[in-house]
Amino acid sequence: MTNSTRTFIRIAGICSIIAPLLMLAADLLQIGGLRFEFTIVLWLAFVFFVPAILGLTYLIATYGSRLALLGGALTYFGVMAGAGMQVLFRVWAILEEKGSPQTIELLQGSTKLIALTQMIGISFPIGLLILAVCLLWNRVVSPFVVLVFAAGAILFPVGRIGGFWWAF
Repeated sequence: MTNSTRTFIRIAGICSIIAPLLMLAADLLQIGGLRFEFTIVLWLAFVFFVPAILGLTYLIATYGSRLALLGGALTYFGVMAGAGMQVLFRVWAILEEKGSPQTIELLQGSTKLIALTQMIGISFPIGLLILAVCLLWNRVVSPFVVLVFAAGAILFPVGRIGGFWWAF
């Protein structure tokens, strides 16, 4: 392994710790009613997910898994969608703060807007589940780590789409 590869993997590993911690902090802000601040921290979490996903995909692919490339690509696509959503949610938070519920309703009722922002975000947990299968299949980490990883992938849409705060 070259020095640049080792550095890349180290950065990805650090980001794989920071990203979920930032996501947890964002969730706590949202639960606490700080909707604008929540969107900023969650956007930052998605930024840190990018190198984490690239590093994890690279690591699994070195075991010969082509499926990891699909999982990584879907996860990356979902992360980009998630980061983009935060801009929309930030606008909603400002509109709510300024007392414009009609505008929020119009935006939330727009099929085009929802399809091009929120619906494509489902590729994030789907990609994570594929990566979890790859981790297990290639024995990259212990089965317990895979279980926790997969549980996070499943609970993510349960909390976000289903609106169940306990799943965060």
